[in-house]
Amino acid sequence: MRQKTREVRDREILSAMLDQITILHLAIRNTPFPYIVPLNFGYEWQGDELVFFFHSAKAGMKLDLLRQDPRVCINAAAFISYAGDPYKGHLHDYRSVTANGIATEIDPETEHDIFMHAHECLLHHNNREMQPGDEAAMRFISMWQIRCPADMVWGKAEIVPHSVEKVPFYTGPGDGTAISEQHILDHATKSAE
Repeated sequence: MRQKTREVRDREILSAMLDQITILHLAIRNTPFPYIVPLNFGYEWQGDELVFFFHSAKAGMKLDLLRQDPRVCINAAAFISYAGDPYKGHLHDYRSVTANGIATEIDPETEHDIFMHAHECLLHHNNREMQPGDEAAMRFISMWQIRCPADMVWGKAEIVPHSVEKVPFYTGPGDGTAISEQHILDHATKSAE
């Protein structure tokens, strides 16, 4: 990452950032251009891996491409504008989590417990609960997991939260701090050296 001062690697902060985001974008290898699709998702840390879960129909371009090459990149992001009322000298803020990983389909027959757990993670992240009929309907969906090694997961923010409590965006009035684009000038000077 070019601007290391904006990088987030702390797992608790990364998780808190993901908890604020409802959509991830899944980038899949395709020719002649990459294919990207928005998804709702669930996630959890399992040891040294961040595991994302998503579901879909049982057929389609996304699944065809994943079965050809399961190496993927995901990004989940949120943005807030402070235009007209700056906060900490900024006109906006964002939270972004990016990861590289391997996507695998979860077999509902041989991996039933994992399939159900993935579904529960997805529901939990989307503030939903299992409903009557959900388990019967699951035989018509495909459930996937994306396993991302911790060293392939990184976050970024304009105003970096240094604790879980600071992850939610500030939504109050501006704080009167003058807008400063000095960070752009500082970076340009370092790049020119």
